[in-house]
Amino acid sequence: MTKYLLRSLVSPFFRENGGLIIFIYTMTVAIVSSQSGAGVYEYHLFLVLGAFRHAGMMATVFFLWLLYTRKFTSFVVTEIYKPENMFLHVFNYLSRIRKTGLLFLATLLLMIPVWAYVVFIVITGVQYGYTGGVCLVIGYLLLLCFLSALWLERRLQNISAGKTPVLRSVGFTSFTGTLLRYVATKQLATWTGLKIFTCGLLFLIAVNNPMRYYDGQTIFIVVSLGILGNGVLVYRCREFEELYMSFYRTMPVRTSLRFLEYALLDFILIIPEILLLILFVPKHMPLSDAVTFCLCGYSSMLLMTGITFYRQFTKSQFYKILSLVLCVQYIFLLTVGLPALYIVLTLTAIGLFRWKYYKYETLLP
Repeated sequence: MTKYLLRSLVSPFFRENGGLIIFIYTMTVAIVSSQSGAGVYEYHLFLVLGAFRHAGMMATVFFLWLLYTRKFTSFVVTEIYKPENMFLHVFNYLSRIRKTGLLFLATLLLMIPVWAYVVFIVITGVQYGYTGGVCLVIGYLLLLCFLSALWLERRLQNISAGKTPVLRSVGFTSFTGTLLRYVATKQLATWTGLKIFTCGLLFLIAVNNPMRYYDGQTIFIVVSLGILGNGVLVYRCREFEELYMSFYRTMPVRTSLRFLEYALLDFILIIPEILLLILFVPKHMPLSDAVTFCLCGYSSMLLMTGITFYRQFTKSQFYKILSLVLCVQYIFLLTVGLPALYIVLTLTAIGLFRWKYYKYETLLP
């Protein structure tokens, strides 16, 4: 029974988010440490000791772990309610203690990316005499796992009770507003995590690299990776639209107006990155580069939206396409330049949308 539970709830999470987790670890270890001018060990030692010595920094770390917990808990709840996982109701015949124990094991496994770094935190804390801080860290993570298990156990009971999640009434009447409400209610943890990581990484690079050491290529790569990370939101918004709002394509609305509605959504999703790049001017970045990076990032969002209408892609296929988009961006960066990049991406996005919007069909299983 444990094997079936883990295969149904744990494995899908890592299949969908494994690439993002590897990307975060790679960027944290390879990019940030090299930009700081210190070695990998020295850089992370400084971060860990800073967390133990300053309550505000430790609170920030705890908040990030809470966001990650919220992310995988939301994912698992979605998996529980999928029709193909309705067999999970058999777990309700177990005692509540045993069922919670199995779910607690699942949350411990879902926490593996955090535990991997906590091993370093524990070793460092013990070496430098922060035993109390080490106990606090371990206790907090175990508490998160336990509370998540209780929440999932309650959701699992709803299967037998015949309850299903119902989307709350939308306070917006516009198409864009409906999708924004979906992001705010169902994808807030994902959006917040992406913004904290991307903006935090950009901030650290900017702080450690004043204007006299400015490296525009490195900043552009970080911006591009962060913007393409929003592809998970673009994909989930399209899933939501096809599930609940497919009738919108039958309404008498001009294609150009519908494209502008998607364009507004894409712009709102990356407002934090745009504001941060503007704040870097002129101390850490020239105004021309800030504007160019914003335009390239925005055109990438438009292209991701256009790609979702070409045909129905699986998550893995969509993410592979985004990796190709990143390669194209890097080629433009090294050859013809970024102004040509955002023009090409924007025109491609518009062309895909006008060509495929009314021809798109969901492939039914």
